[in-house]
Amino acid sequence: MPTSPAPADEPGQASTETAVLEALSADELLAWGDTHADSGVQDQAARARVLLTALAQRRAADAELAAIGAEAARLEARLSEIRAREDELAPRKTKTKTKKRTRAAEIRAWARENGVTCPAVGRVPTGVTDAWATATGQPL
Repeated sequence: MPTSPAPADEPGQASTETAVLEALSADELLAWGDTHADSGVQDQAARARVLLTALAQRRAADAELAAIGAEAARLEARLSEIRAREDELAPRKTKTKTKKRTRAAEIRAWARENGVTCPAVGRVPTGVTDAWATATGQPL
């Protein structure tokens, strides 16, 4: 049956049992449990050691994760600064004007009507497109 903590000697003062527990370190308690005559106490000390080890490992992992997160945030901020500076320094990319698709069917029809030799399929020769542009006054 679990025992309740001993009452405090005076209001606001820790009990003797609590004061003893606070004075002992985990290592001292584990050492005491390891050497205790009662095998049940020894088992409790062994289980406590496993739990404390797991707890310490978790604490170390959490600390490392926090450090990684802080470093990642710092690096992302720095990378953003570097990219912004790169954008400032890099020459402006001029928008390349894509050649408007020549109106091949219209040019071929013009060529047929005006007796200019032009293949029925494939690329319209430059000479034909230039002649069409000159004759019609339309840009290519």
